[in-house]
Amino acid sequence: MLSSVSPHAEPASVQAADSAATRTWWLDLLLLVITFSILFGGFLGSRPLTVPDEGRYAEIPREMVSTGDYITPRINGVKYFEKPPLFYWMQSLSLRTLGLNEWAIRLPNALMGLLGVLLAYGTARRLYNRRTGLLAGMALGTFGLYAGMAHMVTLDMTLALFLCGALSCFLIGQQSPQGQIRSRWMWAMYTCAALATLTKGLIGFVLPGLIIFSWLLLTQQWREIKSYCLPTGLLLFAAIVVPWHVLVQLKNPEFFKYYVVDQQILRYLTDSENRNMPLWFLPGISLAGLFPWSGFIVPAITHNWPSGWWQKQRFQHEDDKTSLFLLLWPACIFAFFWIGKSQLTPYVLPMYPPLAILIGRYLDEVLPVKNTHWGIRFGLAIMSLLALTIFTIGLLAADTTHASMKLTLTMLIILA
Repeated sequence: MLSSVSPHAEPASVQAADSAATRTWWLDLLLLVITFSILFGGFLGSRPLTVPDEGRYAEIPREMVSTGDYITPRINGVKYFEKPPLFYWMQSLSLRTLGLNEWAIRLPNALMGLLGVLLAYGTARRLYNRRTGLLAGMALGTFGLYAGMAHMVTLDMTLALFLCGALSCFLIGQQSPQGQIRSRWMWAMYTCAALATLTKGLIGFVLPGLIIFSWLLLTQQWREIKSYCLPTGLLLFAAIVVPWHVLVQLKNPEFFKYYVVDQQILRYLTDSENRNMPLWFLPGISLAGLFPWSGFIVPAITHNWPSGWWQKQRFQHEDDKTSLFLLLWPACIFAFFWIGKSQLTPYVLPMYPPLAILIGRYLDEVLPVKNTHWGIRFGLAIMSLLALTIFTIGLLAADTTHASMKLTLTMLIILA
């Protein structure tokens, strides 16, 4: 009797393995959602809004809901063209759904932080393995600055999410076979870059472009560009970004000069906003914000450094190309803002997802083999030192009246 099983059917063992893998994906995502919903969702409505940022970014969506004008952002009736509207739209939806309160104002930012953790997990698991994904997600969500900013109203968390989405999709797409699968990842990249642009302007595509260009330059993979769906991707990008810019320009002729020239270009090239910090500011904030994982960043970078990078035929292995991309990602963002004349603490948030993945991969490969590796001892020593320092500062500054400082210190002390 002939078998009724199709010759193209997958073996039962393969189907069982796929089913088990799917279950672990859902279990891991559920674990991360529960953990970081509690961490990020707690205390959202327990304190008043801080000034000026939280008050500003709460008033703009409130006026959008009140006036019904979702094209022209306003604060106290005055046009406010410093930033695009995507984050205001998300807050407006939250206000219309949950009412006018601190919890509703801060909820979108907490959700962006949670989605960032899930994205870091998914990217690391896709690139490496399940344990690396879990370690990366846990690391990102417990970086002191990341966890603290998930409780604050700021555009930078949303920007970090969409930049991470764009660069993760590119990296995964680059490793996918050419054809429909790669095209879907590339279209997702253009979509995320467009949403990042609608969140905070030109850097939404400048930063991904800088990182991808640097990677292509070092790996000499220019012939791959033809598979990046440039014509259709740019059309998709334009379809998302252009409509609001055209509508707001038609309603407000003064928009373009103020938004593009003054707020995007001159703000970066000049100290027009009095935000030019000392040279140590960005490196110090970047490292301190990684607490309690700060001590693991050096071992993670050295462990993931591409092998044979000094040789003529470097970056021949796919793993080396991936490591290079994950190293260029935070390096380019750091260099971009360090050179610029405007620096603020949240600007470092887009650097953190790749650093979390690098730390996750380092721990995944080192801990099972040799838990006395120098990097582990070094990281734990730095962690203990920083915990003691932050706890001491927290005690000395316990009577501070600055709400954002209180929140940051509270989060860091809890993590310590």
